[in-house]
Amino acid sequence: MKWCEITVNTDSEGTELIADAFFSIGCAGGVKIIDVKDVLDIIANNKMWDYVDENLLKSDNSAKVSGFVSLDEKDSKIGELKEYLISEGIQFGEINTSVIDDESWVDTWKKYYRPIEAGRYVIVPRWINHDAAEKIKVLMDPGMAFGTGEHESTKMCLMLMSETDFTDKTVIDVGTGSGILGIAAIKSGAKACYMCDIDSVAVKAAKENAELNGVLAEAEIELADLLVGARKADVVLANLTAGILIRLSKGLSEHMNANGTLICSGIIHERKREVIDAFVSAGFGLKKELSLGEWDGLEFLWT
Repeated sequence: MKWCEITVNTDSEGTELIADAFFSIGCAGGVKIIDVKDVLDIIANNKMWDYVDENLLKSDNSAKVSGFVSLDEKDSKIGELKEYLISEGIQFGEINTSVIDDESWVDTWKKYYRPIEAGRYVIVPRWINHDAAEKIKVLMDPGMAFGTGEHESTKMCLMLMSETDFTDKTVIDVGTGSGILGIAAIKSGAKACYMCDIDSVAVKAAKENAELNGVLAEAEIELADLLVGARKADVVLANLTAGILIRLSKGLSEHMNANGTLICSGIIHERKREVIDAFVSAGFGLKKELSLGEWDGLEFLWT
């Protein structure tokens, strides 16, 4: 199988937004960021690598974000990527592609992962031994799906979840990705969690991770666009984007039990007010706001 590396030229401020865009369209081979600012920060702190490409240092505030997809889906993924970036108002530069023949690179990303703590949770890659008796441990093999605990939006969801009582609650995890939030909810005492995603790779990863954590019996995981049917929940988790959340706000009340909680993230600062206004207009009450990096997380109550 051959892979295609799709690279977007941007600046340091745009790296996270474009990386999130790649995750959102379902890049089967993961995402890579090269940012000259990271190198300059290391130099400024008197830390050096054995070798630094001098051409990289000549670039002022330049960065590249790459997503890896199968070669046969290159054109469709480029189209999806452009559509996503434009719809979210994200600025981007030239897009280039290259073909990768060696498949051995696919597993090299594993060496960059480490346990991530967020609130009362610790997210542990399955290939790492990590003792965290005082935390709720969620084992994770992110594979090719979004959701490792590293991203600020995921961290904020976990932080807000840390203050939520899940005991015997029913939960819906919309856009579940690797399943990290839904699994964390079940391991926090939820009696059942419905987890859905529009990406088949994510659904497969979520099922495997639920089984890895011993919670597959409490999880219903399927390929679905947002919420379908008449199911209701005490807690809804939605780590999505501003545009999708605004769309979600129009019908979410039909899926909330009385005194329910909505925890959402994936919102860039510029669109936070739009999301708040959309849910408040739909009858939700804003309870809490969090901010990390370029992202915001929100908690709402439904009465």
